[in-house]
Amino acid sequence: MRAYKLNIDSDFDQICNFIAPHKSGAKIMRKKANLNFILIKDIKAVAVNILKQDALSIGAELVSSHGAIFGGEKLENALLIINDKQAQILAKKELSQDFGLKKLGYFLSNSFQKPKKCEIMAVLNFNNDSFNPASRVGADEAVLRMESLIDLGVDYIDIGMVSSRPGSEYIGAKAEFERVKPVVDLIYTNKLYEKVEFSLDSFDPFCLEYALNHGFGFVNDISADTNLAFLAGKYGAKYCLMHKNGDTKTMQINVKNSDILEIISEFFTQKLEKIKESKAKQIYLDVGIGFGKTARDNMALIKHLEHFLSFGYPLLVGASRKSMIDYYNPSSVDERLAGSLYLHQKAIENGASIIRTHDPKEHIQMLNLHNAYKDLEIV
Repeated sequence: MRAYKLNIDSDFDQICNFIAPHKSGAKIMRKKANLNFILIKDIKAVAVNILKQDALSIGAELVSSHGAIFGGEKLENALLIINDKQAQILAKKELSQDFGLKKLGYFLSNSFQKPKKCEIMAVLNFNNDSFNPASRVGADEAVLRMESLIDLGVDYIDIGMVSSRPGSEYIGAKAEFERVKPVVDLIYTNKLYEKVEFSLDSFDPFCLEYALNHGFGFVNDISADTNLAFLAGKYGAKYCLMHKNGDTKTMQINVKNSDILEIISEFFTQKLEKIKESKAKQIYLDVGIGFGKTARDNMALIKHLEHFLSFGYPLLVGASRKSMIDYYNPSSVDERLAGSLYLHQKAIENGASIIRTHDPKEHIQMLNLHNAYKDLEIV
């Protein structure tokens, strides 16, 4: 007999292929193999005691303050340590409980299913004031640059015409369309949209409709204008809903650390209620790294990205060369490739479906190695 300690993040299904258990047994064990930390804020002490007993009865654990056992009016915080199988059982128990535990039951009922595949969205900017000069391209070289990205194997090409970097001001719909039209016409004339999916990074309805009429299939909206989801639905296109705190001109002035998971959860809840009938081909959620947030809050969003899988929509993450890298390791924009790769790898591990990047070649290499590592066969 020989024993080996495997990485806890090893692919359970791949290990089962090696061991060959009965399929029904593997299905049951898969739910026991994934451990979850569920942080619960502002829970009544009486609910803590009920939840602790319910958790212990199924083999899960609840970490709470010592004082919670004595009850009282003070609201408590707690940590539920539970695997997927236990979460299913506990969800049913809490749905029949009082003291706010029914809400927890609904939350635990979510699947938090991570995608099996992550896609790469390459950024091309046709404005001369984007924060990353290397992503800028002129109309005269547009087709060549786009064909090179297609040959590279990207899944999307995101076209930007106006800057959304902190401190920037919108140039206006007319000026934006003057930039949009010739590039969209080039894509349409050369039928590049048949080779890769194109996205327009815009919140102007006229520009977006023109692009959607000319082969584009993705609305990348930083304004969270719910009307744009319905515009995407009109053309059977995809739509990305992004969180942004304030406008681009002032969003990074005097930002402070916040209860960022709660803030964005509430934002998505309200917005999704308005666009769920939009008929968009697919809705994506973007937590908006760098849009009116501190470096700490940006890092928290990537670290706890899995929380947002509870909404049941795929997640798009774009931390490419952003200033949070400079905060933790002082560096200019052209020196932030390594930081971008690290943040995006963590985002992939934590549930991202699309990575938006200025460096698609390096990210495709990273993703290939990530997939090889994840799918490594047992030796």
